[in-house]
Amino acid sequence: MAKREVHYPHKIGFRLTDKIWFQIQQEIAETNPTPHDWCRLLVVDRLNNEFGLSRKERYFLHQILRPQWMVGQGFHLLADDRLAVERWQRFRDFARHNVERFVKLSSDAFQSLMESEHHPASPNPMTTNPVLDED
Repeated sequence: MAKREVHYPHKIGFRLTDKIWFQIQQEIAETNPTPHDWCRLLVVDRLNNEFGLSRKERYFLHQILRPQWMVGQGFHLLADDRLAVERWQRFRDFARHNVERFVKLSSDAFQSLMESEHHPASPNPMTTNPVLDED
């Protein structure tokens, strides 16, 4: 396989223990990337798909976004005098199983905010849910 000519002007270096180096070697066995290419691909993929968050940080993000959504929905139901135990249980189950959707909505809103120059006030995508507001 021919290497593509890609210009990488910046370098990042770090030291590894023998144990970690061996784990990387095992991970890339029978694949084309070198350990250096594999690490670069891993970092870029993580930045693009996981926003550079560690597992612990992602867990805490889930713990923040799920209750944020539930509180917003709960106040909405209270204001409309439509809060019932069965409905709240559906909301709770929905929040538990769709937290990645909340992460995506939140990150999309954050990215659009960062890309806009004027930072206009826009509706929070976490406060509405077309799936559960049908009743």
